[in-house]
Amino acid sequence: MTEASVRPVSADERARQAQPDGRVLMRVVDLTQPWGDRIPTWPQFASVEVTDINTHQRHRKSTVLVKTNMHTGTHIDAPFHYAETGKALDQIPLADLVGTGLVIDLRPITRAWSYYSLQDVLDRVPAGEEIREGDVVVFYTGWEQYNWTKPTRDDVMYFDRHPGPQPEVIDYLVDKKIKWVGADLAAIDHSLHTRIRFMRPDLVSEYEQLTGRPIEDTLPERDFEYVHYTTARNNICMLENLGGELAEVASQRVVLGAFPWRWVGGEGCICRVAAFLGVDDVAGASPPGTQPRAADAGTTPARVLLARNGKPGAASLVE
Repeated sequence: MTEASVRPVSADERARQAQPDGRVLMRVVDLTQPWGDRIPTWPQFASVEVTDINTHQRHRKSTVLVKTNMHTGTHIDAPFHYAETGKALDQIPLADLVGTGLVIDLRPITRAWSYYSLQDVLDRVPAGEEIREGDVVVFYTGWEQYNWTKPTRDDVMYFDRHPGPQPEVIDYLVDKKIKWVGADLAAIDHSLHTRIRFMRPDLVSEYEQLTGRPIEDTLPERDFEYVHYTTARNNICMLENLGGELAEVASQRVVLGAFPWRWVGGEGCICRVAAFLGVDDVAGASPPGTQPRAADAGTTPARVLLARNGKPGAASLVE
Protein backbone atom coordinates (compact mmCIF):
# COMPACT_ATOMS: atom_id res chain seq x y z
CA MET A 1 0.00 0.00 0.00
CA THR A 2 1.45 3.38 -0.98
CA GLU A 3 1.82 6.35 1.35
CA ALA A 4 -0.69 8.30 -0.78
CA SER A 5 -3.34 5.63 -0.28
CA VAL A 6 -3.26 5.95 3.51
CA ARG A 7 -2.77 9.72 3.76
CA PRO A 8 -5.61 11.26 5.79
CA VAL A 9 -8.09 13.22 3.72
CA SER A 10 -8.21 16.84 4.86
CA ALA A 11 -11.43 18.65 5.67
CA ASP A 12 -10.89 20.85 2.62
CA GLU A 13 -10.50 17.83 0.34
CA ARG A 14 -13.69 16.33 1.73
CA ALA A 15 -15.50 19.59 1.04
CA ARG A 16 -14.38 19.49 -2.60
CA GLN A 17 -15.91 16.08 -3.24
CA ALA A 18 -18.70 16.64 -5.75
CA GLN A 19 -22.34 16.06 -4.92
CA PRO A 20 -24.29 13.50 -6.98
CA ASP A 21 -25.50 16.34 -9.22
CA GLY A 22 -21.92 17.53 -9.86
CA ARG A 23 -21.95 20.55 -7.56
CA VAL A 24 -19.07 21.25 -5.17
CA LEU A 25 -20.41 22.78 -1.97
CA MET A 26 -18.44 25.25 0.13
CA ARG A 27 -18.41 24.37 3.83
CA VAL A 28 -17.98 26.93 6.60
CA VAL A 29 -16.04 26.13 9.79
CA ASP A 30 -16.63 28.53 12.68
CA LEU A 31 -13.40 29.68 14.39
CA THR A 32 -15.16 31.98 16.87
CA GLN A 33 -15.47 31.66 20.64
CA PRO A 34 -19.03 31.89 21.97
CA TRP A 35 -19.68 35.35 23.41
CA GLY A 36 -21.90 36.38 26.30
CA ASP A 37 -22.29 38.70 29.26
CA ARG A 38 -20.30 36.36 31.53
CA ILE A 39 -17.25 36.28 29.29
CA PRO A 40 -14.04 37.27 31.13
CA THR A 41 -11.96 40.17 29.90
CA TRP A 42 -8.64 41.83 30.64
CA PRO A 43 -8.29 43.09 34.24
CA GLN A 44 -7.98 46.73 33.11
CA PHE A 45 -11.38 46.54 31.36
CA ALA A 46 -14.85 46.76 32.87
CA SER A 47 -16.99 43.66 32.68
CA VAL A 48 -19.53 43.25 29.89
CA GLU A 49 -23.02 44.54 30.72
CA VAL A 50 -26.19 43.36 28.97
CA THR A 51 -29.45 45.09 29.93
CA ASP A 52 -32.96 44.20 28.78
CA ILE A 53 -34.85 46.99 27.05
CA ASN A 54 -37.71 44.81 25.83
CA THR A 55 -38.54 41.25 26.85
CA HIS A 56 -40.80 38.62 25.34
CA GLN A 57 -42.60 38.23 28.67
CA ARG A 58 -43.62 41.91 28.85
CA HIS A 59 -43.26 43.32 25.33
CA ARG A 60 -43.57 40.26 23.06
CA LYS A 61 -40.11 41.04 21.63
CA SER A 62 -36.51 41.07 22.82
CA THR A 63 -34.18 44.09 22.64
CA VAL A 64 -31.02 44.48 24.71
CA LEU A 65 -28.42 47.16 25.38
CA VAL A 66 -24.84 45.86 25.36
CA LYS A 67 -21.98 47.75 27.02
CA THR A 68 -18.58 46.28 26.22
CA ASN A 69 -15.06 47.03 25.11
CA MET A 70 -14.28 45.66 21.66
CA HIS A 71 -11.35 43.48 22.78
CA THR A 72 -13.37 40.80 24.55
CA GLY A 73 -13.86 37.37 23.00
CA THR A 74 -12.96 36.73 19.37
CA HIS A 75 -12.07 40.13 17.95
CA ILE A 76 -9.99 42.04 15.45
CA ASP A 77 -7.34 44.65 16.23
CA ALA A 78 -7.36 47.17 13.40
CA PRO A 79 -4.00 48.88 12.74
CA PHE A 80 -5.41 52.12 14.20
CA HIS A 81 -5.49 50.41 17.61
CA TYR A 82 -1.69 50.75 17.95
CA ALA A 83 -0.74 53.14 15.12
CA GLU A 84 -1.94 56.73 14.84
CA THR A 85 -1.80 56.56 11.05
CA GLY A 86 -2.97 52.95 10.78
CA LYS A 87 -6.16 51.97 9.02
CA ALA A 88 -9.42 51.99 10.94
CA LEU A 89 -12.04 49.33 10.28
CA ASP A 90 -14.01 51.37 7.76
CA GLN A 91 -10.83 51.82 5.70
CA ILE A 92 -10.16 48.09 5.31
CA PRO A 93 -11.79 46.46 2.25
CA LEU A 94 -13.63 43.31 3.27
CA ALA A 95 -11.69 41.33 0.65
CA ASP A 96 -8.50 42.21 2.54
CA LEU A 97 -9.82 40.23 5.51
CA VAL A 98 -10.49 37.05 3.50
CA GLY A 99 -7.91 34.89 1.79
CA THR A 100 -5.96 31.68 1.63
CA GLY A 101 -3.67 30.88 4.50
CA LEU A 102 -2.23 28.36 6.92
CA VAL A 103 -3.41 27.15 10.30
CA ILE A 104 -0.07 26.28 11.93
CA ASP A 105 -0.49 23.70 14.67
CA LEU A 106 1.82 24.62 17.56
CA ARG A 107 0.10 22.42 20.14
CA PRO A 108 2.90 19.79 20.30
CA ILE A 109 5.46 22.41 21.34
CA THR A 110 3.26 24.57 23.57
CA ARG A 111 3.33 24.86 27.33
CA ALA A 112 2.87 27.72 29.79
CA TRP A 113 4.82 30.80 28.67
CA SER A 114 6.26 29.19 25.51
CA TYR A 115 8.15 31.76 23.45
CA TYR A 116 8.17 30.57 19.86
CA SER A 117 11.23 31.16 17.69
CA LEU A 118 10.98 31.52 13.93
CA GLN A 119 12.41 28.02 13.55
CA ASP A 120 9.76 26.67 15.93
CA VAL A 121 7.06 28.10 13.68
CA LEU A 122 8.63 27.05 10.37
CA ASP A 123 9.14 23.52 11.69
CA ARG A 124 5.38 23.29 12.30
CA VAL A 125 4.31 24.50 8.84
CA PRO A 126 2.31 21.66 7.23
CA ALA A 127 4.33 19.25 5.09
CA GLY A 128 4.60 20.41 1.50
CA GLU A 129 3.50 23.93 2.40
CA GLU A 130 5.16 27.27 3.02
CA ILE A 131 4.08 30.68 4.23
CA ARG A 132 3.40 32.49 0.96
CA GLU A 133 3.40 36.18 0.22
CA GLY A 134 -0.04 37.57 1.04
CA ASP A 135 -1.14 34.63 3.21
CA VAL A 136 -3.31 34.67 6.28
CA VAL A 137 -1.46 32.99 9.17
CA VAL A 138 -3.17 31.48 12.22
CA PHE A 139 -1.25 30.07 15.18
CA TYR A 140 -3.17 27.21 16.79
CA THR A 141 -1.55 26.81 20.20
CA GLY A 142 -4.24 24.81 21.96
CA TRP A 143 -4.56 27.55 24.59
CA GLU A 144 -8.27 27.76 23.76
CA GLN A 145 -8.65 24.77 26.11
CA TYR A 146 -8.56 27.30 28.96
CA ASN A 147 -11.15 29.72 27.57
CA TRP A 148 -14.39 30.44 29.38
CA THR A 149 -16.49 27.96 27.39
CA LYS A 150 -14.43 24.86 28.22
CA PRO A 151 -14.71 22.38 31.09
CA THR A 152 -10.96 23.01 31.56
CA ARG A 153 -11.50 26.78 31.93
CA ASP A 154 -8.66 28.53 33.76
CA ASP A 155 -8.63 32.32 33.46
CA VAL A 156 -5.15 32.72 34.95
CA MET A 157 -3.69 30.22 32.50
CA TYR A 158 -5.60 31.78 29.62
CA PHE A 159 -4.77 35.44 30.24
CA ASP A 160 -1.61 35.37 32.36
CA ARG A 161 0.44 32.33 31.32
CA HIS A 162 -0.21 32.18 27.60
CA PRO A 163 2.57 31.74 25.01
CA GLY A 164 3.56 34.04 22.18
CA PRO A 165 5.95 34.50 19.25
CA GLN A 166 9.36 36.14 19.39
CA PRO A 167 9.89 39.40 17.43
CA GLU A 168 11.69 37.52 14.64
CA VAL A 169 8.48 35.62 13.88
CA ILE A 170 6.50 38.81 13.36
CA ASP A 171 9.32 40.40 11.35
CA TYR A 172 9.24 37.36 9.06
CA LEU A 173 5.46 37.62 8.60
CA VAL A 174 5.74 41.34 7.84
CA ASP A 175 8.36 40.56 5.19
CA LYS A 176 5.91 38.01 3.75
CA LYS A 177 3.30 40.79 3.44
CA ILE A 178 0.65 38.69 5.15
CA LYS A 179 -2.99 39.78 5.20
CA TRP A 180 -3.57 39.17 8.89
CA VAL A 181 -2.35 37.04 11.76
CA GLY A 182 -4.50 35.27 14.33
CA ALA A 183 -4.23 32.94 17.31
CA ASP A 184 -6.32 31.19 19.95
CA LEU A 185 -4.74 33.49 22.54
CA ALA A 186 -6.00 36.41 24.62
CA ALA A 187 -3.15 38.43 23.07
CA ILE A 188 -0.67 37.36 20.42
CA ASP A 189 2.09 39.07 22.37
CA HIS A 190 3.49 36.78 25.07
CA SER A 191 1.50 37.33 28.29
CA LEU A 192 4.56 38.78 30.06
CA HIS A 193 4.97 41.27 27.23
CA THR A 194 1.53 42.67 28.14
CA ARG A 195 0.32 44.57 31.21
CA ILE A 196 0.33 41.29 33.13
CA ARG A 197 4.09 41.79 33.56
CA PHE A 198 3.42 44.82 35.77
CA MET A 199 0.11 43.76 37.33
CA ARG A 200 1.24 40.29 38.50
CA PRO A 201 4.76 40.46 39.98
CA ASP A 202 4.05 37.09 41.61
CA LEU A 203 3.81 35.52 38.16
CA VAL A 204 7.04 37.20 37.08
CA SER A 205 8.71 35.53 40.08
CA GLU A 206 7.11 32.21 39.12
CA TYR A 207 8.39 32.59 35.55
CA GLU A 208 11.90 33.40 36.76
CA GLN A 209 11.88 30.31 38.99
CA LEU A 210 10.72 28.23 36.03
CA THR A 211 13.49 29.48 33.73
CA GLY A 212 16.16 29.95 36.39
CA ARG A 213 16.99 33.38 34.92
CA PRO A 214 15.89 36.99 35.38
CA ILE A 215 12.94 37.85 33.16
CA GLU A 216 14.96 40.57 31.44
CA ASP A 217 17.31 37.86 30.09
CA THR A 218 14.56 35.87 28.38
CA LEU A 219 11.72 38.35 27.83
CA PRO A 220 13.45 41.74 27.57
CA GLU A 221 11.24 44.73 28.22
CA ARG A 222 12.40 46.25 24.95
CA ASP A 223 10.04 43.78 23.24
CA PHE A 224 6.99 44.86 25.26
CA GLU A 225 3.89 44.63 22.99
CA TYR A 226 6.17 44.16 19.97
CA VAL A 227 3.59 42.14 18.07
CA HIS A 228 0.86 44.75 18.53
CA TYR A 229 3.01 47.70 17.50
CA THR A 230 4.78 46.00 14.61
CA THR A 231 1.68 44.60 12.96
CA ALA A 232 -0.26 47.84 13.41
CA ARG A 233 2.48 50.04 11.98
CA ASN A 234 2.66 47.80 8.93
CA ASN A 235 -1.16 47.90 8.52
CA ILE A 236 -1.60 44.23 9.36
CA CYS A 237 -4.66 43.23 11.39
CA MET A 238 -4.58 40.81 14.32
CA LEU A 239 -7.32 38.36 15.29
CA GLU A 240 -7.27 37.25 18.92
CA ASN A 241 -9.24 34.76 21.02
CA LEU A 242 -9.90 32.41 18.12
CA GLY A 243 -11.59 29.14 18.99
CA GLY A 244 -14.60 27.23 17.79
CA GLU A 245 -13.67 24.34 15.50
CA LEU A 246 -10.01 25.27 14.98
CA ALA A 247 -8.94 21.66 15.44
CA GLU A 248 -10.87 20.74 12.32
CA VAL A 249 -8.56 22.81 10.10
CA ALA A 250 -5.29 22.40 12.02
CA SER A 251 -2.20 21.98 9.82
CA GLN A 252 -4.13 22.85 6.67
CA ARG A 253 -4.22 25.51 3.97
CA VAL A 254 -7.74 26.92 3.84
CA VAL A 255 -9.49 30.17 3.02
CA LEU A 256 -9.90 32.21 6.20
CA GLY A 257 -12.11 35.24 6.77
CA ALA A 258 -12.81 37.78 9.52
CA PHE A 259 -15.98 39.89 9.55
CA PRO A 260 -16.02 42.94 11.85
CA TRP A 261 -18.30 45.99 11.67
CA ARG A 262 -17.69 48.61 8.99
CA TRP A 263 -17.10 51.03 11.84
CA VAL A 264 -15.92 54.57 11.01
CA GLY A 265 -12.79 55.14 13.09
CA GLY A 266 -13.05 51.67 14.61
CA GLU A 267 -9.87 50.45 16.32
CA GLY A 268 -11.10 46.98 17.12
CA CYS A 269 -14.26 44.92 16.99
CA ILE A 270 -15.84 41.73 18.22
CA CYS A 271 -16.30 39.66 15.08
CA ARG A 272 -17.01 36.30 13.53
CA VAL A 273 -14.09 34.37 12.03
CA ALA A 274 -14.44 31.35 9.75
CA ALA A 275 -12.61 28.95 7.46
CA PHE A 276 -14.16 28.21 4.08
CA LEU A 277 -13.57 24.73 2.71
CA GLY A 278 -13.89 23.88 -0.96
CA VAL A 279 -12.67 27.22 -2.37
CA ASP A 280 -9.18 28.34 -3.36
CA ASP A 281 -9.07 32.11 -2.73
CA VAL A 282 -11.01 35.35 -3.13
CA ALA A 283 -10.88 38.08 -5.74
CA GLY A 284 -10.67 41.81 -5.20
CA ALA A 285 -8.13 42.03 -2.39
CA SER A 286 -5.35 44.62 -2.32
CA PRO A 287 -2.09 43.24 -3.77
CA PRO A 288 0.36 42.07 -1.07
CA GLY A 289 2.74 44.77 0.07
CA THR A 290 0.63 47.74 -1.05
CA GLN A 291 -0.50 48.70 2.46
CA PRO A 292 1.28 51.85 3.65
CA ARG A 293 3.84 51.46 6.45
CA ALA A 294 4.08 53.96 9.27
CA ALA A 295 7.22 56.06 9.41
CA ASP A 296 8.11 54.41 12.73
CA ALA A 297 7.23 50.87 11.61
CA GLY A 298 10.72 49.67 12.48
CA THR A 299 10.50 50.41 16.20
CA THR A 300 8.15 50.41 19.19
CA PRO A 301 7.60 52.80 22.13
CA ALA A 302 9.44 50.41 24.48
CA ARG A 303 12.51 50.51 22.23
CA VAL A 304 12.29 54.28 21.86
CA LEU A 305 12.25 54.67 25.65
CA LEU A 306 15.16 52.27 26.02
CA ALA A 307 17.22 54.24 23.50
CA ARG A 308 16.33 57.53 25.16
CA ASN A 309 16.77 56.53 28.79
CA GLY A 310 19.36 53.78 28.53
CA LYS A 311 17.14 51.42 30.49
CA PRO A 312 13.81 49.64 30.00
CA GLY A 313 10.82 51.91 30.39
CA ALA A 314 7.81 50.04 29.09
CA ALA A 315 6.09 50.29 32.47
CA SER A 316 5.34 53.94 31.69
CA LEU A 317 3.26 52.77 28.72
CA VAL A 318 0.63 51.11 30.89
CA GLU A 319 -0.28 54.05 33.09
